[in-house]
Amino acid sequence: MTISQALLNATSGLAAASRRASITSNNIANATTEGYSRREVSLTERVTDGMGAGVGIGGISRASNPAVTYERRLADVDFAFNSATAGAMSRVTDLLGGPEDPSALFQKYANFETSLRTLAETPDSGTLQQQGVTSAKDLATTFNRISDAYQKIRSDADGEIAGRVAEVNEALQQIEKLNNSISKANTTGGDASALMDQRQQLIDLVNENIPVRELQRDNGRIDLMTPEGVFLLSGTARTVEFNQAPFVTAESAYDDGAGALSGLSVDGANITPFSSSGQATKSGAIAGLFNVRDNVVPEQSAALDSLAFDLIGRFQDPSVDPSLNPGDAGLFTDDGAAADVSTITGLAGRIAVNANVDPAQGGEARRLRDGVGAVLPAAAGTDAFVRAMIAAMSDSRPSHAALQSPGSLSASEGAAHLTSLAGATRASAVGRANASEVLAQGLKEAETLETGVDTDRELQNLLQIEQAYAANARVLQTLDQMIQRLMDI
Repeated sequence: MTISQALLNATSGLAAASRRASITSNNIANATTEGYSRREVSLTERVTDGMGAGVGIGGISRASNPAVTYERRLADVDFAFNSATAGAMSRVTDLLGGPEDPSALFQKYANFETSLRTLAETPDSGTLQQQGVTSAKDLATTFNRISDAYQKIRSDADGEIAGRVAEVNEALQQIEKLNNSISKANTTGGDASALMDQRQQLIDLVNENIPVRELQRDNGRIDLMTPEGVFLLSGTARTVEFNQAPFVTAESAYDDGAGALSGLSVDGANITPFSSSGQATKSGAIAGLFNVRDNVVPEQSAALDSLAFDLIGRFQDPSVDPSLNPGDAGLFTDDGAAADVSTITGLAGRIAVNANVDPAQGGEARRLRDGVGAVLPAAAGTDAFVRAMIAAMSDSRPSHAALQSPGSLSASEGAAHLTSLAGATRASAVGRANASEVLAQGLKEAETLETGVDTDRELQNLLQIEQAYAANARVLQTLDQMIQRLMDI
């Protein structure tokens, strides 16, 4: 081996050690950076004319484990779906209130029944009559408040879907640009690791909202496709389409495209969750929000409507209030009219106290004693109607199917059952969310072990790099001494 060859070998060793030191120091610096994947320098032997010519840098490899990443993403979309449901049901149960909550729906039932029992003891008391009307109005207003809040939850979900769709579209555009940059870097021999980290984080964002699979293409490019076979990125980014509703009412629905609420589509392909489409996406945050908007909260709203229907029906029966004619509205009304099962949807938002008994609407509170339709005051001390209303509240009756009751219930039992139904649904949703969060976190940690930075290992690498650098430097020093001796001759 000539001196010049030895010089080239040592120089290449110094360059390789320098590059390795740079990559290792970058790993250490980014040990706690979210989304950073460990880098390693690939070294290759250089051969010229059949002889060793030092060491070459084959490239920079980025740590990855596609199998673990795939499993982690599956867990992420399950958690995103379940957390949306759990969050909505937590809001629902907060609205209904707990046993000790004075604003709870069940407590409003109890207050109203108590006011009737108090009035029955002193039916001629104008003050107690007014208190009874106030309690009835408070109960109706609580129904209205909860119903409106349910629709607010649905409207919030609809708005969040729109926001997440915008995020997905922006991320897809950025992934397309990164694809081009990564392809260019790979073609020219550059290091695309940092670009790939950025792309992986964007893919995670898309996947959290709409589950996707990576399809590897030439020069490091990737395409993205839903598990149901719809491309979100195929060379170029596709646009996910969704139209946010200006408002959401109890009657608002998607109804497989026939209703007022928007679905989800990509280039004409219907991917709306829970639709009849074979390409409907089934998990992820957006599917979870569709579940809240179109299934979970509407079910709770329907149960609330059925409870309102039960309450109205208990007082519009002429056998309870003889002052009424068949078809007349009773103490509680559907916005002034008698309740009809064919228009039960949204009833909780329309339930109101009959204007005949409400002085604020031109009525008379004494009709709470005499009968809603009574023209003339009843005889002093009359309590028949008040006690009939108390009996109607205590009477066990079959409930509407939406209340999901196993049997007949009294009025207050219906309110308690509604609260219990919502509580059970919330507990189930929270349990699923917690379980999926634990799984997702565990897989995230497993992925980090595979692709993250172990600082102890990197420090050991630095010691090896230092030794290699010192050895190559020593070779150069020896060659320098040899050349100096030749020059002295």
